[in-house]
Amino acid sequence: MLCLPIFLYAYTLDELIELSQKNRVVESAAHIVNAKEKAYESTKSSYLPTLELGATYQNAYEETTALAKDSIKVQANLKYTIYDGGKKKSLYNQLESGIESSKESIEAIKNSISLDVSRLYFEFMALSADKQATLQEIEQLKAEFRRLELFYESGSVTKDELDKIDATLKNALVSLHEIELEKEKILHALEYYTTKKVETIKSGSKIKLLDEPVSSVRPDIKSLEYDAATLLHEANGRKSENMPKVYFDNMLSYSEYYFEDKPQTSFLVDTQNIAMIYASWNVFDFGSTTKSYESKYEEYLSKRATIEHEKHRADVDYRLAKKSLEISKLKIDASKAALDAATSAYELIKFKYQNGTIDNVAYLLALSQKYDAARDYERALYDLEIKKAELIYYSAKDIKEFL
Repeated sequence: MLCLPIFLYAYTLDELIELSQKNRVVESAAHIVNAKEKAYESTKSSYLPTLELGATYQNAYEETTALAKDSIKVQANLKYTIYDGGKKKSLYNQLESGIESSKESIEAIKNSISLDVSRLYFEFMALSADKQATLQEIEQLKAEFRRLELFYESGSVTKDELDKIDATLKNALVSLHEIELEKEKILHALEYYTTKKVETIKSGSKIKLLDEPVSSVRPDIKSLEYDAATLLHEANGRKSENMPKVYFDNMLSYSEYYFEDKPQTSFLVDTQNIAMIYASWNVFDFGSTTKSYESKYEEYLSKRATIEHEKHRADVDYRLAKKSLEISKLKIDASKAALDAATSAYELIKFKYQNGTIDNVAYLLALSQKYDAARDYERALYDLEIKKAELIYYSAKDIKEFL
């Protein structure tokens, strides 16, 4: 029987982000942009001259000198809005702002996804390091358990000493299963973001943050600013209802008249062209237009207040991200020192334990502290990468540019 190895593709962080930024959420946001762009084009077309064609057949019950028994009329009507009080400009600006808002919303979604995926990636790497340390701890515990079993059989150690090692080993195995479960959860989460089956992840991706990124306005806040502009333009559009409007209308018609008994008179003409320019002005409407404008303007002011709040919060988030990154760097040095100390202490306690000068309680504690310190150090390294990603996000940059 021939057995072929199964190769599982391992995704890098860059690939995971690339796939995630093309998922259904981003696709949905892109459709919204397309819809708004088409609405904008439709609105612009509606302000161009319109040509309407029509035809009419008429049958009269009683024929007169001015009314034929049967008549056919064909007409073409050309209409154009010469001036609408400034509503057209406000409407164009409103739609353009809406489009830009949706575009910035897409960038905000992409940046947010990049941050979420980066967090998941480095958390997975930290769990992998936890797993490796736990496996090493398990191997040491198994070796120690086998060694004590021989001493127990010869009567050199008591059963409770063997049981303590066994209990610690079982707890470590449980921890290993918990780590595997957490890793599986992350893979499922990445599957949600990428819409791809993610079996495993390739290690080695790092964020290259040589200089501290300068903070700028995040896309989500830019989107809010465009939303505010949209409301302002809509308010101005409502105010334009109080301005005069001028329209042009031209109708060209051709008629055929069919008399039965009475001859056609000179009052009836076959071909006629009627051109009109007419104006209208809403002089008084009990303040309805003004109140409509004020209502929409209040919405604009509300949105501006929200923007200022979000800008302040973004500035706080950026400063906190900078501080978190600095602390994370210090944490690496501290955890490395703790690992070195725990490793040295373990080697000393292990020597004393194997020579029978201390009991296994101290040995198990030293063993646990050694691998806890190893896990803390590895987690600190990956936590630094997460803090880099967060600082990049809060400075309104794309994490992909730093991979």
